[in-house]
Amino acid sequence: MTFRAPRLVYVLLLFATVGVARLAQAGAVETLVDNDTDAFVPGPSTTDRNYTQGARVTWHASPGEMPNWAQNVADRLGGRDSGRRFGLAIGQEIYTPDAISRRSPISNDRPYAGWLYGSAFVTSETPRRQRTLEMTAGMIGPNSYADAAQKWWHSELGIRVPKGWQHQLRNEPGVMLRLQERRRPWGRRKHADVVPHAVGAVGNVLTYAGAGATVRVGLPLPDDFGPSPTSAPGPGERSGRVHLYAFARAEGRAVARSIFLDGNTMGGSQRVHRKPLVGESQMGFGARWRSIGLRYVFTYTTQEFRERADVHRYGSVGLAF
Repeated sequence: MTFRAPRLVYVLLLFATVGVARLAQAGAVETLVDNDTDAFVPGPSTTDRNYTQGARVTWHASPGEMPNWAQNVADRLGGRDSGRRFGLAIGQEIYTPDAISRRSPISNDRPYAGWLYGSAFVTSETPRRQRTLEMTAGMIGPNSYADAAQKWWHSELGIRVPKGWQHQLRNEPGVMLRLQERRRPWGRRKHADVVPHAVGAVGNVLTYAGAGATVRVGLPLPDDFGPSPTSAPGPGERSGRVHLYAFARAEGRAVARSIFLDGNTMGGSQRVHRKPLVGESQMGFGARWRSIGLRYVFTYTTQEFRERADVHRYGSVGLAF
């Protein structure tokens, strides 16, 4: 196999970033990279297993600028008196078992899987409530180019090359509809706040329901609902004031389906026994100056399937402008 495919994928992500930046003008663009290597995770890490790598480029249109169908969705989400925003995203996710040097199938660990997707989302927002509906479609399997992307990166970095991608999930179109609501019960707070949230998703990729909360402290806090892939960075301070903040987030989920654990929808693929209840915690910090934002997030996820009694950690770096 040649390593040209991943070059194409990441070149497309780069052009997507530049292109939407030109289109956005008064809007916002965010690039987000997830990884479980030592460069992203503090302390000793266990690399290249579970959710091992992800990249996402998101464009947020200027407030109120959206197609007619998105306006109709926003009306149903929050009424005509709310602020609303529209966005598009493209991304790739990579999932692997622990023993990536093995060529033979691994029956007691999660299957190799890749997910290449595009999404459109609509956000309706008031000073105390934010609702976001995200519609996602893409490809699971070899057509996600996850195998070629991981092999290329490992080859370029001189680390062990995965040898079991021939056992990955088969090609399957993936669709998912995700609804999230976040609240600021006491309105905007300058230096500390608590933002509870509820989320649900349905589709052949993921089906789950979850709830949790985010605690933030800052000098001062940005005027938003906290970090999220579909939450646009707020307008920069005209005075050039710097926003610095730290946050901690926790979420519990009831998972009815995950194609990355349950395998292909129409039988015959490798699978493991998914645990129905999963917890996730995050800690991180962010900074914003004028129209530029930077954030780092450390994510800790509890055991997701029965075959391996372990947890997973990975880090995320996001840049918005």
